[in-house]
Amino acid sequence: MIDGMKILCAPVQGVTDCHWRNAQNEIFGGPEGYYGPFMRVEHGEIRKRDLADVSPENNTVPVFTPQVLACQPKDALRMVDALTEMGYHTIDINLGCPFPPIALHHKGSGLLQYPEEVETLFKELSAVDGVTYSVKMRLGWDDATQWRNIMPLLDIINPSQVTVHPRTGRQQYKGELILDEFGAMLSECHYPIVYNGELKSLDDINRIKKQYPSITTVMIGRGLAEDPAMLCPEKANADNYCELHNRLRDAYTEQLNGGEHQLLMKMKSLWENFLPNAPRKSLKAIKKATSMAKYNVAVNELFYSLEDDLSDNDGQ
Repeated sequence: MIDGMKILCAPVQGVTDCHWRNAQNEIFGGPEGYYGPFMRVEHGEIRKRDLADVSPENNTVPVFTPQVLACQPKDALRMVDALTEMGYHTIDINLGCPFPPIALHHKGSGLLQYPEEVETLFKELSAVDGVTYSVKMRLGWDDATQWRNIMPLLDIINPSQVTVHPRTGRQQYKGELILDEFGAMLSECHYPIVYNGELKSLDDINRIKKQYPSITTVMIGRGLAEDPAMLCPEKANADNYCELHNRLRDAYTEQLNGGEHQLLMKMKSLWENFLPNAPRKSLKAIKKATSMAKYNVAVNELFYSLEDDLSDNDGQ
């Protein structure tokens, strides 16, 4: 861990659901708090799987904060109302999702280019009693200075913190971090800033701590999705990685009611992030698997190879 730095687990859509959060926390640990992937409203109703994912009985992590997608006020209020009925009083607002199918509909980071819509959303949300909001955002959608129009609007909801990924939405997760604008935002914002983006190791966290001494909290998403032991390297062994994988497989087997193809696709999607430096041959075999039987063989071979690799590294 990093002395003097609070570490939070960022939401990664399609990865860090309640099953992943609970398993990562119990097997590896590290984050002091976990944020759920954003909830959304489709066809006038909150998605059932989103409600199940944030249900308090499905979350055993020490601190869990649900997140709602910044969108039309009526939809955002529907989600906030559902969360308060569950007993949540702290809710994160997602102004950062960069994916075009979301952003191009004035949602997530796409809303950052429409400050008047952000103002309307914040005014509606601020009217809900007993709720504290935080915000997760980009510097802008297609212009890294768009945060400047959003900054004055934060006073409407008085957020507990503002998590910033120093890219635009159009960049998604590619291209250089725009650190000059991030530095300007850090100096002008009177709310606590949480840094998020390209944190893949303890060295990366130390770099941010050194570069921005005023930052006391970072939020890590893809780094933990790739290596759940990132914050606790002493727990980085094949047995622990295998346990996390098997717990997820068991949970999804039950959740998906035995549909093999759906389960196979779900488990394959895990490996789009998980352990990218594992033996390439094994990762390729997982990707090519056409049945759960073949998938399980490929996974077992991967963990067997990984155990040998980690043992060799320990002996060097």
